[in-house]
Amino acid sequence: MVIVWLFYLSNQLLIWGVIYWASKNLSHKISNPTNDLTKYNVRVIAITVFFVFLHLVQTQIWFDGLAQDTPILSSMGSVIVLLAIVLIIENPISGIFMGHKVKKPYTARVTGFFRRNHMYIFSWAIIYTFWFHPMARDPQLLSGFFYMFLLFTQMSLAYTKVHFDQRWIVTLQSWVAIHALIVAFFNTQYFGSVDIWPMFFTGFAFMFVFTYMYALKIKRNMRIFITALYIAFIIWLYIPKPYGYGRDPSFLYRVEFLWIPIILYGLSLLFAVIIYLYYKRKNGDKNRIKQF
Repeated sequence: MVIVWLFYLSNQLLIWGVIYWASKNLSHKISNPTNDLTKYNVRVIAITVFFVFLHLVQTQIWFDGLAQDTPILSSMGSVIVLLAIVLIIENPISGIFMGHKVKKPYTARVTGFFRRNHMYIFSWAIIYTFWFHPMARDPQLLSGFFYMFLLFTQMSLAYTKVHFDQRWIVTLQSWVAIHALIVAFFNTQYFGSVDIWPMFFTGFAFMFVFTYMYALKIKRNMRIFITALYIAFIIWLYIPKPYGYGRDPSFLYRVEFLWIPIILYGLSLLFAVIIYLYYKRKNGDKNRIKQF
């Protein structure tokens, strides 16, 4: 396991180093993204490709990833943290709920803080999760690595126009619903786990229907249609067979389709409040110093 940790930390520190270099040399590209690859892009792509192949070789020799030393919740939690922070960053564009843009504590200063620093957090979430699992051929792992590669692509293309494309960003936010569905379904089929794919899928689909899609230029009628389709799917889930899926209504009473949204909205609010209070206290300290 020492070797796996050494590989992970090397991967993480190298990427953080390139991110730091870019923050000092390419900050002007944030407001004026390019169609070409910058030195940052080339370096991150090279590092990522190298460590992907290294992880593949490591899996064939030692197999185990960081999962042997850390709990599964740390991997799941890192991605949840990523998605929650994206809500803060995207608030000025998509709003938090049905296009509604929240002001306090999602102020411009708070949003700016996360825009400036999110790459450190997101790269940790992506790289840690990547090294958490072995690169095996199980459907759940293949689905997860495909999602990881999408996120690696986003990380690698920072400072380019693709990185800021809302259609691409919404795809990244929403694809986790497909991944969660595959993982939950196969865990139920092959390992006898509790049938929780409806909770994951409807929860992440809720986020698309009521938040993510408002970043796209979709006509109002289409939004209404998508929302109605989502509600119809929820109803179908709990209608008894043979007319519906026949899921136990007790899960509906527990509003399982809201569990994921509550976690994501709640965490985004918590993170926003923490940074908002930090700036508020910082301003208060400055004012007291001026009085003296």
